[in-house]
Amino acid sequence: MFQIIAHVKPNEKSKHFNEYAGAYAVLFVNYSDIDGAFELAKYYIEKDNWDIIELEQEYFIHEGRDDMDESYQQYFDEVMESGYSLIFNLYEKDED
Repeated sequence: MFQIIAHVKPNEKSKHFNEYAGAYAVLFVNYSDIDGAFELAKYYIEKDNWDIIELEQEYFIHEGRDDMDESYQQYFDEVMESGYSLIFNLYEKDED
């Protein structure tokens, strides 16, 4: 499984559009090659109404639950069942 990180912002269709300025998205994809995993990452992020600011080219490979950071191990079963898991670490708009 691959772990891909992206810097994203909500688009006008997103329920987060008026509340959050952006997020760092962490996507776990259970796919056989990295090129396909990157294409799936773009698809799932955009499908959830986010625009990609930057898709990091660096990625991590996880062989199993124990390879994942402790804070993400709870998503392992979801990745195995559905093929992916997408987690958004949101940050709010500045009030200035």
